[in-house]
Amino acid sequence: MEFTELIQYIFYIVLTAILPVTVKYIVNLIQARIRESAFIENAVKTEAQSMLIKDALSGVMDAVLYVNQTFVDTLKSKGEFTENAWDEAKQKAYNAALLTISEASKNAVESVYGSFDHWLRIKIEASVKAAKQ
Repeated sequence: MEFTELIQYIFYIVLTAILPVTVKYIVNLIQARIRESAFIENAVKTEAQSMLIKDALSGVMDAVLYVNQTFVDTLKSKGEFTENAWDEAKQKAYNAALLTISEASKNAVESVYGSFDHWLRIKIEASVKAAKQ
């Protein structure tokens, strides 16, 4: 056996042993990058949803404070704040919140909590309580 044949034979053996290990490593690395990018994509979606829901909560609080300042305080100062006025104030806050909350925020709330309407009514009640404190 000549020296060049010996080198070729050794090179063939080395390639036969190293190539599968190298390919497996590269495939695992690619799979890890794909999983990582999917994780990042899900995190970005979750963060975007979170921001939209915070925006919706801000709209609810703004609506409650607006109705409190323009409607409830006036009736309370006159001593005319009744149960009917309370119901009217909740409806005014509901309508004001609907006008201030974006469609994207509404969709984010629905995707996380189900019913936007139910969520909004609960958050209005909670915001009224928070505004009183």
